[in-house]
Amino acid sequence: MKRILAIALALAVSAGILVSCESPVGPAESTPPVVAPEPVEIRFIGQFGGTDPTTPIFDEILKKFTDTYPYITVVNESNTADESWKARVTTDFSSGNDPDVVQYFNGPDARILIENNKVVAIEEIKKIYPDYAGNISDEAMSYMKEYDGKHYGVPVRGFYEGLFCNRDLFEKYGLDLPTDWEKLETAITRFAEEGVVPIAASFSDVPHYLIEHFILAEGGIEDHSINPKVTYPESWAKGISYFKKFKDMGAFPVDVNATKNDIAANLFYNKQAAMIVEGSWSIGSIKYPDTTVILPFPPTPEGKKDPTDIIGGFTVGFYISTKAWNNPAKRDAAVLLVKALTSNESIAAYAKVGGIPAADIGPVAGHNRVMIMGLDMSKIAKGLAMPIDSRLSKEAWTYFVSQIGSLADGQITPEALLNEVVKKNK
Repeated sequence: MKRILAIALALAVSAGILVSCESPVGPAESTPPVVAPEPVEIRFIGQFGGTDPTTPIFDEILKKFTDTYPYITVVNESNTADESWKARVTTDFSSGNDPDVVQYFNGPDARILIENNKVVAIEEIKKIYPDYAGNISDEAMSYMKEYDGKHYGVPVRGFYEGLFCNRDLFEKYGLDLPTDWEKLETAITRFAEEGVVPIAASFSDVPHYLIEHFILAEGGIEDHSINPKVTYPESWAKGISYFKKFKDMGAFPVDVNATKNDIAANLFYNKQAAMIVEGSWSIGSIKYPDTTVILPFPPTPEGKKDPTDIIGGFTVGFYISTKAWNNPAKRDAAVLLVKALTSNESIAAYAKVGGIPAADIGPVAGHNRVMIMGLDMSKIAKGLAMPIDSRLSKEAWTYFVSQIGSLADGQITPEALLNEVVKKNK
């Protein structure tokens, strides 16, 4: 009994001490109010703009981001990624007008930025933000490894390219789909006779895909993968000689040297053209997916290409500029933006338009039959070739692209063009 009283007395004394200690200052001190972050502006240049079918999805992701972080203003300067867009990005960086975050190409395009210390390596970013790009698959990241062994761009979507065909036009004129070269040339001749553009194309700004496929069709994966620094494979000259042959056959729009890629693509989407060589990014623009098919570009008569080989991989990522990284007011905001744009949720949204997801997001709902066909084509391909511009220097590739109109008109030979490409690729 005495012990219980002693304990009670001790508790009472303790309580009294607590009360006496707290009473002069009143109630316990409250949690200090949260101070809102200082407003910050992030300048962003990306490829999901203009007529790109991913643009509405990207805009929605960006709006959600700024709603979540109202103190961050994103100045979005995105547009369709053609050669003039690429030139604008490099000009901005070279003139000191560096964007804070840029969605850009890897390989030779990124090398210029890396050599001039214009973008930050992911390995450096992870030292402070260890979960940065942590959701991206190892396979996708392997394509983003640069010449110095580091990674800089965070990919969200891979691609595959192929020969898109308006199947109903082939059926209308009793033609077989171009699963081999003979059927392709037969279709070109017949469509040209009927006043239908056989192959929608533009040589003024985006002749890339035909360059790739003519060389792959003739030389196969092995020759296509060469980086010509001393000489070029004979198959490259033979492959690009088809530019002139096909133009002489009437394969392209009459204004192919002047028209823009968006205009040419609309010929295909509106069924004024039978075929187009394009990539998975364009599937969202297809108006009639039920009558559109995608096939591997066929090998030439003497070509070394396996019929299933395609061009594909991961060639675009989101980069944080060194300028933003070294700015304490912008660093965190830039990281938050890239993480939002490359999250699994965002990658799943991009995948609805097409392409190969860069993260494990499971099945994608809403894929139309063309998307499914394209993914199946990429899965069964025996060989997957990265684009030639992922190896050539920027100067060499820019020259290559600029000469396609002249090549198709016979004003320059394949050999003369490629000799100059090799010189510029040193």
